[in-house]
Amino acid sequence: MAESIFQGLTTRNIQIAQLGLLLGGISLLLVEIRFEHQAVLADKWQAWIPITYLALALLLGTVALVCLRSFGKNLLIVLFSGLAALGIAGFCFHSLGKPVKQVSEVVSVDFSKPGQLKADDGEESHPPILAPLALVGLGVLGISTCLIKTEGVS
Repeated sequence: MAESIFQGLTTRNIQIAQLGLLLGGISLLLVEIRFEHQAVLADKWQAWIPITYLALALLLGTVALVCLRSFGKNLLIVLFSGLAALGIAGFCFHSLGKPVKQVSEVVSVDFSKPGQLKADDGEESHPPILAPLALVGLGVLGISTCLIKTEGVS
């Protein structure tokens, strides 16, 4: 039964489906980041960077997917590379220039007893340190998908 379902699929069809799903992931991240950055959009211009890039990547990525045989694959590699770079930059912004300290605080929670977090002493809330790394993951997945060799296509 499974053989009959996948019988007509080619590597190219699978690649196009994967790229479409990754573009769907970009659209979901766009909505999520727009929501999460709502409180700081008026105060910090940096909050607009991922929103603008993701909207542009979604638009250009859709065009690239349609033109996959000509220039699309190269454009997608550039877009996904930029997405990974944006995730690294976001990690630096979110860690407030102290990535080791901030990550160690997050990891220390994993080793504490459940339900016993340190109480916030009226401190200003910090942005989620590891959240931008989702962009890195999506970018790396996109690059690796673009680099898959397909039958009959160079």
